Amino acid sequence: MQGASSSRVSDAHAPVIGRADLTTLPNLVSLARIAGVTVAVLLYFAGYPMVTVVLGTIACLTDYLDGYLARRLSQETVLGAMLDQAADSYTTGIALAMLVIAGGFPFLFLVIFLGREFWVATVRRYAAMGGLEIQSHDSGKVATGFMYWAMLVMAVAIMVDIPPGLAVLAGRVATAGMAVGLAFSCTAAWHYTRALAGKAR
Repeated sequence: MQGASSSRVSDAHAPVIGRADLTTLPNLVSLARIAGVTVAVLLYFAGYPMVTVVLGTIACLTDYLDGYLARRLSQETVLGAMLDQAADSYTTGIALAMLVIAGGFPFLFLVIFLGREFWVATVRRYAAMGGLEIQSHDSGKVATGFMYWAMLVMAVAIMVDIPPGLAVLAGRVATAGMAVGLAFSCTAAWHYTRALAGKAR
């Protein structure tokens, strides 16, 4: 009975997401990024690589737009920050998986990315259970930027009809950029873990 009572108290104080929270312009941009990349990947497997590249480019650009709009419109919220992070993780994960399947990036890159995402999600979840908030680190944003643009370059290299020599060069640049992005991403994960360890003392 005590457990049930505690559950009711917890539910009573739990935050509720309303329609107005999701329909702010920055949050709509984040949701559009998720939808856009999903459609782009589906269109690639349906045989429309050029449309995939165009939608992927738009998705890269919206990564900067939602944060800018949130600051510009004074609509910075915890939900918005979490949605932005979720959109980054989802779009990077699904696009990276597509490019691995397409023969662009090595499978190891996807393993590293998924392992890092699992660990960061665990750290954030553990912190939230203790009422702690782990602030985003600049290296995380740098990582997302490197990975988005590396994936775009790789998509051009394998999906657009460009000279073979240029395609090979673009593929190498994209691979190097993704490696740098993953390194920054793992650095951010280390900072989040260290921050949690410091707050938990």
